[in-house]
This record gives sequence, C-alpha cells and structure tokens, in this order.
Amino acid sequence: MRYFYIFLVLIFAQPALAQDEWHNVDRVVAVGDLHGDYGQYIRILKLNGLVDKRLKWTGGHTHLVQMGDVPDRGPNSLKIIRHLMKLEREARRAGGYVHALIGNHEAMNIEGDLRYTSPGDFSVLVTRRSQRLQQDYLDRVFEYMLKSHPELADTKDQTMAELAQKFPLGYVEHRRLWEPHQEIARWVARHNAVIKIDRSLFVHGGIDPHNELMPIAKINDDIRKTLSGNLPFPPGNLADAEDGPLWYRGLARHTAEVEQQSLEEMLKYYAVDRIVIAHTRTEGNIVSRFDGLVIMVDVGISAVYGSHTANLVIEGQSLFAMTPDGKAPIEVQ
Repeated sequence: MRYFYIFLVLIFAQPALAQDEWHNVDRVVAVGDLHGDYGQYIRILKLNGLVDKRLKWTGGHTHLVQMGDVPDRGPNSLKIIRHLMKLEREARRAGGYVHALIGNHEAMNIEGDLRYTSPGDFSVLVTRRSQRLQQDYLDRVFEYMLKSHPELADTKDQTMAELAQKFPLGYVEHRRLWEPHQEIARWVARHNAVIKIDRSLFVHGGIDPHNELMPIAKINDDIRKTLSGNLPFPPGNLADAEDGPLWYRGLARHTAEVEQQSLEEMLKYYAVDRIVIAHTRTEGNIVSRFDGLVIMVDVGISAVYGSHTANLVIEGQSLFAMTPDGKAPIEVQ
C-alpha cells in the first residue's frame, strides 16, 4: 500500500497532460499579446461577443486562443489571469474552450526574469504584511551577499536601499505566486505552447522550420516539464531557446527566400494550412505572410504599444480581422 501511495504522488506531481488538437471547430478567436492591459483584454472579449456585461462567457462553442504574453509591461497581469481562469470553466460548460498558450513572458516570470514586470504587478499584491516580508527577504539576501563580499558590511545602509529598489514591496508575494510549483506557475504549466485547431497551428513565437521537427505533444510535454521543474531550468530547454516555440521570430522577420520552402515542409508535417503566431508586433493590424501561410496577431493590444484593437477570427475556411469597425477578410500577402 505504501508504494501505491508513492506512485500516486509521483503521478499527480507531474503536469497534467493537456489535449493539444481539436477538430470541427466552427469559430476561433485568436488574441495576441495582452501585456497586463485588463481594459483592452475586456474590450477584445466584448468586441467578439465572448462575454456579457457581467463578464461571463457568452461565446457558446467558440474557441478563444489567447496567444501568450499575458504578463509584464502593463499593471494588471494577475487580474487578466484570474479572469481567464474563470472564463476557462465557463466556456467548457457551454461547449467552448479557452486556450491560454504559454508565451515567453509567462516562462520568464516563472524563471524569475522580471526585467519587464510592471511596478503595478508588484503593488497590487501589497498588504499590511508586505513591509515585514520585504525586510525579511532583504536581510536574507544581504547575509548571502556578505559571504562572498564581506566589505559590504561597511556600506550596509546603501546596499539595503539598493536592494529595496530591486525587490520592491509586493516582490515576495509575486514570487509566491509565480515560482515553480506555486499557484500561477502551476496554472501556466497545465497549458500548451502549441495547439492545432482543424487546419491551423497556434504558437506564441513560432516553430523554426529549419530545425528537426517535433510532434506537438512532445513540444508541449517538454515545456510543461521544464516549467514544472526546479530552478534553474536546465540548459538548452525549449522554454528558453531562441529558436524554440516561445521565442522564434524567423516566421515574422525572414524573407521568403530564407523561410518559405522549409515553412511549407513544416506545415505538411503538421498537416495544417497555416501557422498563427504572436510575439512579434505588427503595425496594429492582423498581417499575413508567405501567401497566407503565416498569420501574425500581435497587433500591440496593450496601452504600452498603442492600444491597437484587433484580433483574428477563423470561421470554417475563412479568416477575418475583427476591429472596432467590424469584421473584414484578411488580405493574403
């Protein structure tokens, strides 16, 4: 019996295997990087008829694909994530689906790379306990630094002031949500980096067609295991790789001479007609490249990038750009 319980612990300690392929979906709404802008996020949902005035799911069987990079730059990352969590449950009950893809900024937050985290994402977590939590953390950091730099004892006040700037109020609470095995990190790691819906592939950054191609399930499993592991992440992991699915920009930047032949072979491998990517911003519009084989949906939704309001809609074989002016066919380029 003891070994049975050990087996159960090992099984449930692993990230849940997520479905990564769907068929016969009537309507897909794909939304690019949100970067902490809750107002724009809600505006996009309402524009596409996905929520009502109470922000409850009204999308029916629609599949909403949020393409990753919810956090950083803007101040309301956690508020968006909390709403996505709720919307996931509501959509499933209605026969729809919310896909919260993993972006590079989700991985960065889990890994502790907070270079782009908004001060607002820290301040929203501040409570009456925050000053004590911060002080305890700064004391531990300072004691650790003294072990290799004992001369810092002479400038303790200055060093502590610098540490307080680096680790502001709310920082400890943020890490308690985002570190591996914590609530938000666990939620992220239950999701996919790549999904296939009918004849479209969705991924935050892109898939490098010049590398050896991997099955979707293998890509997702590797990234989920990395994000569910311990810090530091192992060298060469897919979540950090510049040519990995969270970071690759070649599909957005390379010329047809460099990319198109390999891209066509890649799409045949995955049995899709196109790949939908975010991560690399357009000038505010949904953009097609390589005769419609690549669709770019990071239009700069967040206020830090201009509050551009547009997203991709796929209905059957038809692709549209949804904007405040209405729905228009995407011009294939």
